[in-house]
Amino acid sequence: MTKIWKMGISTDNFIADTVNLTNEEIGIYFRLLCYAWKNEAYLPKDISRIKRIVQNAQEEDINYILETYFKEDENGYFSKAQKEEFEWVIEKSGKAKEAAEKRWSNANAPQTHMRTQSSYSHSHSYNKIINDAFEDIWSKLKTKRGTKSEGLKAYKKIHGKVEPNLLIEKYNAKSDSLDEKKFLAHFSRWLNSEGWTEELLIEKKEGTSFGIVQKDQFRNLKLWQKGIKTMNDDDQDILLKYKQGEITKEAMEKMNFSI
Repeated sequence: MTKIWKMGISTDNFIADTVNLTNEEIGIYFRLLCYAWKNEAYLPKDISRIKRIVQNAQEEDINYILETYFKEDENGYFSKAQKEEFEWVIEKSGKAKEAAEKRWSNANAPQTHMRTQSSYSHSHSYNKIINDAFEDIWSKLKTKRGTKSEGLKAYKKIHGKVEPNLLIEKYNAKSDSLDEKKFLAHFSRWLNSEGWTEELLIEKKEGTSFGIVQKDQFRNLKLWQKGIKTMNDDDQDILLKYKQGEITKEAMEKMNFSI
C-alpha cells in the first residue's frame, strides 16, 4: 500500500468549506480525511469501521459528512479534491531516478506546484458550494428580477455571512409588499445594498379593512450610515439624523445629498 506521510491542506479553503458545520462535524470530517490520506485517499465502505475511525460519533452526523464531502465507488468513499492531489503526488514521486537529483535540488518548485494544484482543487470545490447554494436561493424566489448571473456575482460577496433562508424570506416579503413588481429592485442590487436589513411596511387587519402601519421612521439608520438609501426612505428623516450628528458627510454624499 502506497502511503504519503505529509498531507497538504489549505486552511483558508478548509474553513470556508466547513463554515456550516458544528465543531463535532468538523472533527469527523478531518479525521476521515486523515485516515483516507494514509490509505490511498480512500475510506472503507464498512460504516461500522468508519464509526470506529471517528470514535463512534453519531451515525446521522457521519452520514451527513459522507454525503456532503465524499463520493463512493467500488473501492470505497473518497474526497474528489483529496484523491486528485494524492494521485498527483504519487505520479511525481514515481518519476525516473535520473530526474531525482534535479527535483530535490529545487525543492521549492514541486512544493509550489503542489500548492497550486491543491488550491485549484479546493477552489473548485468551494465555488461549487457557492453555486449550489445560490441555485437553491434563486429557485425559491417568488419574483426573479434581474439576471441570474448578476445575482450570483453579488451573492458570492456575502456567502457565509448571511443565512440563505433569511435572504429568501426577506426578498419574497419585499416582493409581496409591492403591487407592481417592476418597482422591485433587481436581486443583485438588493444584495449589494444589504436589502435584507430593511424594515418593511407591515399590513395590519382591522375589521374588514387593511391599514398600512409604518414602523420606526428611522428604521434604516444603519443603512444611511453606510451611504445606502432605499426607495421607502424620506429625505427629511435622513437630514434630521445628519443634523443630529448620527450620519457622516461622506455617507450623505453617497446618497446624493449636497452638504
